[in-house]
Order: sequence, then structure tokens, then C-alpha cells
Amino acid sequence: MNTTTQTGMIAASLAILVYIAVVITGSSLMPGQDVQDEQSIISQQARTDSVLYDQISSGLGYVHNATTETASLAVPLNGINLSQNQFMILYDSTPYASKGHIAMVLPCDAADPSSPLFQVLVGRAPDITPTTLGYIEPVSDPPDMCVYHAQFGFGDPVTDVILKYIANGTTNLKGPHSVAITTHESYIPEEPSFEQLQHEQSNTTQVIMSR
Repeated sequence: MNTTTQTGMIAASLAILVYIAVVITGSSLMPGQDVQDEQSIISQQARTDSVLYDQISSGLGYVHNATTETASLAVPLNGINLSQNQFMILYDSTPYASKGHIAMVLPCDAADPSSPLFQVLVGRAPDITPTTLGYIEPVSDPPDMCVYHAQFGFGDPVTDVILKYIANGTTNLKGPHSVAITTHESYIPEEPSFEQLQHEQSNTTQVIMSR
């Protein structure tokens, strides 16, 4: 192959490369094409969110199939004193019902740590019932630090989680005592809760009184 032919091929190759670069650059710089597509997607999502908000806020019968985003909540109990049958609200997701897991570090009876001194009540107030607590012996150190856990919401809807002291006397919760709640699914039940009905009734009364 002579020098003239090689030079011609090199020039042709360079011309092709320059043409490709121009085409790519021109495509990426077309006025507002990508921006318009992105704005269209954002606008469509905004309309969807608006419709969803209207359904949730105006229709008690609306059922949200499931939101599966995980959320965690840690509740330190240091300094809290509870007498027998006293309780504290740990979690309230009204009007959403939640499914999740709860883990606790609590004092216990050294003679029988598998029988907790506390109950965890779950449900939709005022309809709440005790859930079964599992004792995790390998990571427990009775009587000061006993680890219990439970699932909630995999049955009747749960919006409220309550910790109740059921033993005699008074318990003084200290530094290591805490509760961790993790939810990984939420929805709005078909039937409104007592709290929702009460809220709706209160709003109706206020509207009537304002007329």
C-alpha cells in the first residue's frame, strides 16, 4: 500500500470520527428535549401524588394496598418509672395500619425471665390486646437486661403499640432499657378506627356550630 493510499484512508477515518462527534454533540444539545422529558415525568408524578392525597384525605373507605418502605424508631426508656398497670404509648401511626417488628431491652425476673414483667399491647385504640413476646436468652443478662421481641400487624390492623407494666410494685427503668420498632409495610384499613370516627364527628360538630 503506497503512501498516498494510506494518507487517504487516515483522512477518511478522521472525517468519520469528526462526523460521529458532531452527531453525538448535536443530539445531546437538541433544545430542551431531555429537560422536557424530565419535566413531563415530574408533572405526571405530581398529578398522581395529588390524586392519591385527595383519595386518602377525603375518603375513609380508601384502601392503600401497601407501602413497603422500612422505617425504624428507637425509644430510650431511661428514667421512666412505671407502677403496676401503668403504661406508655410507644407508637401511633393513625390512620395508617402498620406491620412490623419490635425489640426491647427490659428488666425481668431472674427466676423466670421468659415470663416478661411487661405486656406489649397492639391494635387500634381502644381495641388493643397483648401480643406474644419471645425471650431471647443468648443476648440477655437477667435481671437487668432481658431482650424480648414480637411481630405486630400480621392480622388485625395495628396503629398503636403500648408498653404496660404488669408486675407488682414499681419498676425504675435505667440506661440500657429501650425499645426499637421497625415497620416495613403500611396501609389504610377499609374500616375507619374509633379515633377517625371521633375526629370526623368532632369536625362535623364544629361545622354545625360555626353556622
